[in-house]
Amino acid sequence: MRISKIKRGLALIGLTDLEAKVYIKLLKLKEAKVSTLAKSTKVTRTQLYPLLENLIEKGVVDRIDKKVIRYKVVNRKKLLDIIKKWRKNTNTLLKEFESYLKKIE
Repeated sequence: MRISKIKRGLALIGLTDLEAKVYIKLLKLKEAKVSTLAKSTKVTRTQLYPLLENLIEKGVVDRIDKKVIRYKVVNRKKLLDIIKKWRKNTNTLLKEFESYLKKIE
């Protein structure tokens, strides 16, 4: 699968372009310090901290508290659960919207 398709998919579940960039890099690295991510993504460390916090809040990244803090992507099952929840919510919204449109016609 191409990176652009992955980025589009991540955007659908609520990740910004920059969050998707960091997430994809973490997928490749498995686990990384902020300094490593900054070098490999060309995103400043001051930008990365809030991005990583957002990714943690969205449930797609975990913080590993060791001597040096590292970040990693959540396991695939958890990401799939997030995508399934998004799909279910989207389907519900679509049905509600279709029902609303029928009522106003």
